[in-house]
Amino acid sequence: MKKINKSMNMHIRYSLWLLFIGVQLAIGIIIYAQSGEDVVGLAWLAGQFPSFSAWLFELSNHFPLLYREGWIANHLPDILWSSACASLLVGFWVNQLTLSKLLPVGMGCAIFYEMLQGLGFRGGTFDWLDLMYSFFAGVFGTLLTYLLLNKSIINDTKLV
Repeated sequence: MKKINKSMNMHIRYSLWLLFIGVQLAIGIIIYAQSGEDVVGLAWLAGQFPSFSAWLFELSNHFPLLYREGWIANHLPDILWSSACASLLVGFWVNQLTLSKLLPVGMGCAIFYEMLQGLGFRGGTFDWLDLMYSFFAGVFGTLLTYLLLNKSIINDTKLV
């Protein structure tokens, strides 16, 4: 019975992890889609998957307006996507690596795209604030994923 509870517990934890990632990505996409700006990632999506992209933009029009000038428009989608990216990457190795090894992976993943912009390898606008926010989003995403999915932490908790 205890083994079934542990298995179900892991399924719930992985479902929450995937939901956390999906919600962050979706909110970031909705904000950018509602902005009407030509964002590199959405332009790529429209070029590769035009039908899906059209559906996505239509869907974003049915959500409450999340886009706001200022901090939300300029930083929140990057923060959400950085955290989601770090969480996804770290989730693959959460039970093979220690937290001290996962943190640099998550932080590096989170700041990767902003660093490419800063070095001139990718389009977009480099911003020091985005770099700083992405760094902390990587830390947050890594820590949350580690706490949610690491089996040694889960085994130490009392199952109800």
